[in-house]
Amino acid sequence: MTKIKLYNIITSYNSIIIIIILLAVVYAPTFSQNKIRCAYCKQEVNNKYILVDGKAYHPEHFICMECNKQIIGNFMRKDGNYYHPECYIQVERLICDYCKKALNEEYIVNENKKYHKSCYENYILPKCAVCSMPLKGEYYEDIYQNKYHPYHKNELHQCDCCNRIICQSLTNGGQDYSDGRHICNKCYATAVFDQKQLEKLMVKVSERLSSIGITFNLRNIKIVGVDRNVLRNKAKNYNENTQGYCDSESLNKYIDNKLVNQATYHTIYVLNGMSSIVVESIIAHELMHSWIYENTKNNFPQKINEGSCNYASYMYLKSLNQYSALEQIKLLETDPDTIYGKGFLEIRQRFENKSVYDFLAFLRY
Repeated sequence: MTKIKLYNIITSYNSIIIIIILLAVVYAPTFSQNKIRCAYCKQEVNNKYILVDGKAYHPEHFICMECNKQIIGNFMRKDGNYYHPECYIQVERLICDYCKKALNEEYIVNENKKYHKSCYENYILPKCAVCSMPLKGEYYEDIYQNKYHPYHKNELHQCDCCNRIICQSLTNGGQDYSDGRHICNKCYATAVFDQKQLEKLMVKVSERLSSIGITFNLRNIKIVGVDRNVLRNKAKNYNENTQGYCDSESLNKYIDNKLVNQATYHTIYVLNGMSSIVVESIIAHELMHSWIYENTKNNFPQKINEGSCNYASYMYLKSLNQYSALEQIKLLETDPDTIYGKGFLEIRQRFENKSVYDFLAFLRY
């Protein structure tokens, strides 16, 4: 922004030196005429004048290009034209896209829109779902579209069921289990601890998978709820993300050294205290392990084995057509694990548009 300076031709001796300097700059092109002329009306300037960019103007002729009114005081310059600051704002459309007021200070441009800094930070920037403060710079976003500062991930626990940050604003707090797990209150509302409920859920999952085309003999399958410490001792290839395990055993009956009967028994271990939809997803996964054990040579790479069992969970969850099931599907899809997550995505890509019988035939042969 520039300020107009008003110059006075004549009078005191002290001002003469200043005038001469100005004339040397301004009158070089017209020195032969020995006159100062207004750049607007081209008439001779006899008294006061305004000097802007080396050009003289009668004060009343230094006018705004936008409103055609005299400019007094501060002004803005663009392409050789001059404007009142408020008129320049209109010309440049320097209006905050949030509050619609003039941008007469530092402003921020985001997605081709302009904002006052305060408007941008208070109303445009996404807010942290944990602390409600503006999210400046990088931030995390979970599958539920909750955005939060990176440091919250280190200072707060994540739910071992749904992966949400456990806090009052997101989950209404949570529960700490004795085996070291942390469950948010959203998941705790449907947490499964009862053995009878586990058995009912296994029947529910088995029947729905059977309707899809994957059948099981539940007489040879039992389910047990355990804590993390027991699961750690039971499961092979255990890691802190393990939520279930299928322990399978084949028993042979011989008469006169001849095999007359073979039976396979399975024990499915599921973490206690998980939400019901997570338990159903775990059961579907572990039931698929029992099917693979009984119906295939069971010598797949682990990526195919676990990816196929996750695909069974996916088919089960998809058949429910429930919002909570869709959230679990999203967790399957975004699992970064190279065996469980990537394995599932590869199996789904291969069989999503084929029948379940193609999927089972692939596993069998």
